[in-house]
Amino acid sequence: MALDGAILANLASGWPQSGARLGERMTNNADVGIERIREVLPEISRIEDAKLSDAVARIWLRAWRSSAWAELASVPKSVDLPAKRTLVTHTSAVARIAGHMVDVLAPAHGLTISKDRTLAIALLHDVSKVAEFEQSPSGARASRAGRLYQHGFLGAHWMEDEGLDEELVHGVLAHTPVSAVVPQTHEAVIVHYADFADSDVQLLDAGQRLFCKRRA
Repeated sequence: MALDGAILANLASGWPQSGARLGERMTNNADVGIERIREVLPEISRIEDAKLSDAVARIWLRAWRSSAWAELASVPKSVDLPAKRTLVTHTSAVARIAGHMVDVLAPAHGLTISKDRTLAIALLHDVSKVAEFEQSPSGARASRAGRLYQHGFLGAHWMEDEGLDEELVHGVLAHTPVSAVVPQTHEAVIVHYADFADSDVQLLDAGQRLFCKRRA
């Protein structure tokens, strides 16, 4: 997994520089990072496929390491919402909503819908926001990456790098109304509406325009 120079320098600060010792410390640091990610996003452990669950956690770790955020739980859900509306809270809520939707819709309509794949898309749908936002003296704001890239692009890129298949990547790209494509799998449709539900509840509470009233 590639780390940018600034993040690698921060990680290596104060470490012994012999190859074996440095490699051991980096491995330990990654383990701590994964533990923290699974702590703030316990829904990752609800993915029964261990390889997929681990891949989701690694993608979150990559996002965190590519950012300037010291604490993952501090990343906002949106720069337009109060700081208490955090990304990890939103992500957890979307994953839980999506999981319940699978439980209802699959038996109700005789459909085969993968809960693991739905959870993976839900948990990764906004992972790019870790890099799309940054802190400033006046609060969170869009980072350079957030201004240059369409929302969801970085998450899709990291997913492809991790070897996840095109339908999972599609689910993340298609979840947002700014996407040029609409959801084309059951799992992607579910995450799209689970995201809208949680987002609109928060927007309504903040007195802002709802996603369901917007057009791309």
